[in-house]
Amino acid sequence: MNQKLKWLRDKISRMDMQGMIVSNPINIKYLIGVDAEGVLLLTRKENVYITDARYIEKVNSMLTIDDEIIVTNIMDVSKDDYENFFMFCENVGFEENYLTYAKYKDYKQRYKIHNFVETENIIEKQRMIKDEYEISCIKKACEVTDNCFKYLLSFIKKGMTEKQIAGEIEKYFMANGADGLSFDTIVASRTKFIYATCGSNR
Repeated sequence: MNQKLKWLRDKISRMDMQGMIVSNPINIKYLIGVDAEGVLLLTRKENVYITDARYIEKVNSMLTIDDEIIVTNIMDVSKDDYENFFMFCENVGFEENYLTYAKYKDYKQRYKIHNFVETENIIEKQRMIKDEYEISCIKKACEVTDNCFKYLLSFIKKGMTEKQIAGEIEKYFMANGADGLSFDTIVASRTKFIYATCGSNR
């Protein structure tokens, strides 16, 4: 089984939970490496990822048989299916810092959850502990960022706008291995100085 899901199952079991709904896309990507729209269910016996038809092929290409995740088209999930996912589960966890109250009520009713309980940021806390692969990605992101600043020294010319420089920074990142930007690039200039704040996302 996917080791991060195994860890999460062990963790919620020790917290007297028999299931969990993971809806925060950042936590989903951390757990199963999928960045497509959807929701991850840890039921008593199965791991189910519910997404829509646009992402089925993409999600299946990201997962392996060892992940032990059932990918389901949301259009194929019936009312009875929703009610059966957490049947016989006394306590089901949810991400209290991500779920809106409206979605909380929707999930509780849709899945017929007896007791919907907070999970105390267990995934976010675990994400703070980096494995070797994650550390290598951080190092690579720092390297790309450092190289970008060196490149800018030869790129920036008198008369350039902040917008042009920001665009070049983003183009450099994407051309040098970044998956995306951690935040919007900010470039600010003053008579003789230009300040740039940017971050590549690995």
